[in-house]
Amino acid sequence: MKTLKHFLTTAFVAASVATFAQTTTVTVTTDSTTNRYRAVQRVTSDFSIYVGFNNFGGSLPAGYDFRPIGSRFIALAWQKRIPLITNGSTKLRLVTGPEIAWNNFMFEGRNTLTEQNNQLIVEAANVDLRKSKLVTTQLNLPVLLNLRFRSGFTVGAGAYIGMRLDSYTKVKPEGQSAVRTHGSFNLNPVRWGLTSEIGYRGSAKLFFRYEPNSPFRTGEGPDASVWAVGLKL
Repeated sequence: MKTLKHFLTTAFVAASVATFAQTTTVTVTTDSTTNRYRAVQRVTSDFSIYVGFNNFGGSLPAGYDFRPIGSRFIALAWQKRIPLITNGSTKLRLVTGPEIAWNNFMFEGRNTLTEQNNQLIVEAANVDLRKSKLVTTQLNLPVLLNLRFRSGFTVGAGAYIGMRLDSYTKVKPEGQSAVRTHGSFNLNPVRWGLTSEIGYRGSAKLFFRYEPNSPFRTGEGPDASVWAVGLKL
């Protein structure tokens, strides 16, 4: 596991350096007749924000009921777009770069999550709660292949891998201050998933993400998948 963490850290650093680099790579061809230069390939970078909703999937134990609107997904992404095929009406690009992502799972009613003896326990609080949620923070490295058609329609698909930076529960009773409790909550240090995006050039895109494996360690939490859907701005 330590070797994998070192590998991921190295990959994230390399991707970050590439993403924040100010130099734009351009390959040009020369027309000997007119002596004009025409750019045929360019690496570009951008900053994107993912905003949407997330939840667990599969068979969940009692108590794992979440508010649909309160359970939100947010990610800040720094991405490079690397041209692979630029000739013709259809363009193919490789999109990659580091991102910081937050999964917010908002419990229904008075339910709260605690960790006792390496087991997760969902129990009801004895007071009314304004909010009760589990939050995970990850450093991800997505890799997508993106197709852009002459019409401007774009579609992308790929995968991502990430490592947990932080996780905590936040409980706010009615009329009182919120209390945060940081811990691992039996979450896996490394997670991976599949991702897809569709949209139109220059406008917001619709994204969907799916993690087939449980974010919790085997036998120490629900055996549940994770999905997220929303807009890429």
